[in-house]
Amino acid sequence: MTKRFRILVAVSVACLAILAAAVAWRLTAGSDAQARVADAAPSLEIRWHGGGIVLQGAVQDAATQHVLAEGAAARLGGESDQVTDWLDITPAALPVADAASLARLILLGQEGWHLQRRPTEGWLAVQSLTDERSVQANALLQAAFGPGVAMRLVLLP
Repeated sequence: MTKRFRILVAVSVACLAILAAAVAWRLTAGSDAQARVADAAPSLEIRWHGGGIVLQGAVQDAATQHVLAEGAAARLGGESDQVTDWLDITPAALPVADAASLARLILLGQEGWHLQRRPTEGWLAVQSLTDERSVQANALLQAAFGPGVAMRLVLLP
């Protein structure tokens, strides 16, 4: 009877170990899938370079797209042909709380600036973190994307 009991305990422990490994694998695979979904979420990117402005990513509506494209053209003195607009209109796009603030940020921007907006955070690469233009940009970022998005300024490399 003791031998049978030992075998039963060994089989039970083995089954529990297999079950624990399967649960751990499932949890890991689930978090990987969530990371892939977050990475695949439409983002928004704005680059000021080469005498032009690139708008890339996705916005939720045509009105936001229009405001951003007009802000970029105004920044370039009305030269809309220097605006590269690769913005898709997608209801699943990341929200812009105040498109006018984002358009003012585009007007304020300097050659080399680079904005990246991701689902829960974003950053704006600038030449200086403390000059007046960067301080204004930081305020416009917060207004543009709202309090639920962690936006920060970083130094250009």
